[in-house]
Amino acid sequence: MFQDDMLSSATSSPASSVYSPSPSPSNGSWVQELSHDQQSVRLIGLLYQCAAEVSAGSFDRANLCLEHITQLASLDAPHALQRLAAVFADALARKLLNLIPGLSRALLSSANSADAHLVPVARRHMFDVLPFLKLAYLTTNHAILEAMEGERFVHVVDFSGPAANPVQWIALFHAFRGRREGPPHLRITAVHDSKEFLANMAAVLSKEAEAFDIAFQFNAVEAKLDEMDFDALRHDLGVRSGEALAVSVVLQLHRLLAVDDGRRHAATGCLTPVQIIARSSPRSFGELLERELNTRLQLSPDASVVSSLSPHSPAAATAAHPTTSTPKLGSFLSAVRSLSPKIMVMTEQEANHNGGAFQERFDEALNYYASLFDCLQRSAAAAAERARVERVLLGEEIRGVVACEGAERTERHERARQWAARMEAAGMESVGLSYSGAMEARKLLQSCGWVGPYEVRHDAGGHGFFFCWHKRPLYAVTAWRPAASRRGHTRS
Repeated sequence: MFQDDMLSSATSSPASSVYSPSPSPSNGSWVQELSHDQQSVRLIGLLYQCAAEVSAGSFDRANLCLEHITQLASLDAPHALQRLAAVFADALARKLLNLIPGLSRALLSSANSADAHLVPVARRHMFDVLPFLKLAYLTTNHAILEAMEGERFVHVVDFSGPAANPVQWIALFHAFRGRREGPPHLRITAVHDSKEFLANMAAVLSKEAEAFDIAFQFNAVEAKLDEMDFDALRHDLGVRSGEALAVSVVLQLHRLLAVDDGRRHAATGCLTPVQIIARSSPRSFGELLERELNTRLQLSPDASVVSSLSPHSPAAATAAHPTTSTPKLGSFLSAVRSLSPKIMVMTEQEANHNGGAFQERFDEALNYYASLFDCLQRSAAAAAERARVERVLLGEEIRGVVACEGAERTERHERARQWAARMEAAGMESVGLSYSGAMEARKLLQSCGWVGPYEVRHDAGGHGFFFCWHKRPLYAVTAWRPAASRRGHTRS
């Protein structure tokens, strides 16, 4: 794996050669003097150094790092590390630019909108060339099938939004049809913000249900999960008495962790960074950027140079109580719990990209996405397909982790153990996932020729499945239901 070898080399290299970039010829001739391995070590060192300079507020040194990175990295480079570095360099540059919101919006809004239509295409490519979404759908269906044993009327709610795929539910049709008692009357409610997607999904599933002779109804809810009115969830989803309810949410729940945690703007009662800059009359645009960065870092609890957090700030509360539900997540889980689902299955990235300190988030993200880029490099994906996944889909996630703050930072991935603490605090209890589900997942890997570097781990307590690349867990599936002590308090 390129990231393990190169990261090890980078961290063991002298700080002066790896972490202290010095001015180099602007024509990039210095790059030709380095071997491929030397370039890789240098590149990783520059990425870490650039993140450290951004965190410390050193604009000039961060800019110098970015200049060097762009001479070593490219989105079209043949090596995964070079492409990964180019995406992270873009995210770091955006983080600097985001410190001046007006300028950032003017320069980046058109670029962001230009890529938006490519996201569904990139997601399809990822489904085709990597096993993770296939494994998530299969294990989710297996858990739902087991939870619905003997039920005649089943309602499945799909909160996966952009990660939803009718293929998942066609497979569930197959599974239900194989039951000894026959398939149930099945209703699927899908939540998605695209009317066109919902219409296509309804048509595909209705046709398949008819072919399988399954009594089926599709309910479309045009909305984004993080913008729904959770107080009206029962009404919006059309939950009925007499139906056994299952909930599925794939790669979306972390978006409900986004809060305005005080890191994007100064605290109340202080001068804003723009006001401070306006009073200081900087001599140049470069100086304005540098002062803006330094001022925001001094006023923001996200900066590594700040030795402590105010005990009254939202960020301090989050740091002191990392498992406390954010308002959106708490409202959502409370609403779901009140519906008394037999099972709620969630798939999330197995990574901690929700830490308060920027440098920690960056380090975790660089290692995590290095594994995913490695997967793509070794996949059978065509170059164009791989590029779309790397630049559009994973690139969007990386920018969300690295470049954004406050309520705009919606890519707040957490590990399964962190989610477990949140779910239990919200009155949910774990539902064991069976060994047979793990075996089905492993059979899928084998049938698709993915055995070897890919692995499905079954948690020792049976509480989750972990999908790994070279032993590193990248995605996790866990299942939940209202805790026994809370079931008597839910609405009927």
